Amino acid sequence: MKIIAWIMAVFLAAMSLSAQSTTGLIQGRVSDKEGKPLSGVKVILSRPPAADSSVTTGASGIFRFPSVSPGPDYGLRAELLDHKTATRSGVVVEIGGTVAVDLVLEPGKPEETVAVTTPSPVIDRTEFSSGASFGPAELQTLPTARDPWVIIQLVPAVLLDRENVGGNESSLQSSFVTKGDGWNGRNNTWTIDGIDVTDPIDLGRSSVHFDFDAIDTISVTTGGAADVSQQTGGISVNMLTRRAGNKIGGAARFYLTDNAFQAQNLTAQLQNEGLTNTNRIEQIRDFGFNIGGPLVKDRLWLWGAYGVQDLFTYTIFDLQDRTLFSNYSFKLNARPFRGNSFEALVMSSSREQFGANASVAKPEGDHLMGRFRLGSPVFKIQDEQAFGNTFFISAKYTATNTGTATSPMIDESLRNPVTWDVAEALTSRSRLLSVGPGTTAGSPGPTRIFRSRPRSSRTISGAWPTSSRRASNSRTRRPRASPDSPRTTRSSGISPSP
Repeated sequence: MKIIAWIMAVFLAAMSLSAQSTTGLIQGRVSDKEGKPLSGVKVILSRPPAADSSVTTGASGIFRFPSVSPGPDYGLRAELLDHKTATRSGVVVEIGGTVAVDLVLEPGKPEETVAVTTPSPVIDRTEFSSGASFGPAELQTLPTARDPWVIIQLVPAVLLDRENVGGNESSLQSSFVTKGDGWNGRNNTWTIDGIDVTDPIDLGRSSVHFDFDAIDTISVTTGGAADVSQQTGGISVNMLTRRAGNKIGGAARFYLTDNAFQAQNLTAQLQNEGLTNTNRIEQIRDFGFNIGGPLVKDRLWLWGAYGVQDLFTYTIFDLQDRTLFSNYSFKLNARPFRGNSFEALVMSSSREQFGANASVAKPEGDHLMGRFRLGSPVFKIQDEQAFGNTFFISAKYTATNTGTATSPMIDESLRNPVTWDVAEALTSRSRLLSVGPGTTAGSPGPTRIFRSRPRSSRTISGAWPTSSRRASNSRTRRPRASPDSPRTTRSSGISPSP
């Protein structure tokens, strides 16, 4: 039986390494003044307004709280008959961190209290990775553009591909790398409440967007190779959403960024050098609310949030970039019995953008939208059970269904699609088949590369597309050849219009 128990423990430990941790660990030892371990000591962990947790020490005097939500100001209290009560306050727990706290009990009455004022250790000796962690205080007080990417930019040794000033770049995800990254950020991973939301197609990016006020903690690990719970050697972004406690609480917000508050930095010197426009903010609205509280005190809690970001900016091509983000979040937490912790999470992230993928060849961009009306769903059910101080089981099920679709801004119904003949481009990027109303093969007129019968004539360039979908609207003006200049045509099995 012992062999089977060890095999199960190893198996469960291996399963727990499949995703980033969402909690921390508090452990320690209770002893008397002579250093001898004390058994039967009741150790209580508290952090109002959350419910208290308690464990009892064994013969070795060891106590352990294996799954503690990250946060500051945790308190410990040790109680034993014929001994004074020992307390410890100001214990700080970080995501994936381990805090060691030893308590000493003195003979006396339990009503007497001995407060330990020694500060918690700043350095976690069990942590071998590098990075930074940001709690509610930092997220809500730092003057940022209110998205996770500007928080990631604050981590030492992390570089981003853009400067997001006041939210003028919040419509797009930033790419970020750290020192020694030879994959240009494609090994980066994203998790939220232990759910892997890394985009399986656009590697290194998140497949969902986030309600900034719903986030409680952001932990960034840059030394991925030193973290055995991370699948890759890239940067790991691990986020936790808020949760309810024993008190009913909520908050609402409305932020407005308007063009009237924005200065103009396009000087005459820059205009003389050829810079005609800059990207600028027209108006950004960020509003939402969150509320939570107990359904059954000390047993069952519910929290929910709704947030919207409405971004209206202008690109460097002086064209509108309109993006609308909306997010729903619901979290249910329960402690049905001693040592058990249950959590269920439902999220939905929606994005709609007008002017996505804008470029010199396609300044108007695309219309980007999600696959579902209410956004991309994210779902989690997790249950944890602690058996004393030596055995802990965690089981979790997660599911995501994300993705986006794009269509050309000037032809959303795709009535006049542009297709690319790759074989033609391989032989000669300058050879184009001229087909269109009122033209004949060999005569100047609209040109098009195609694989099927064209429905209308348009002029496109032979530039290589980044992808078949994104290139569906890439086009530039092609110089019209003079009537006397030679022109080469190729037959594709379709007769040109007379």
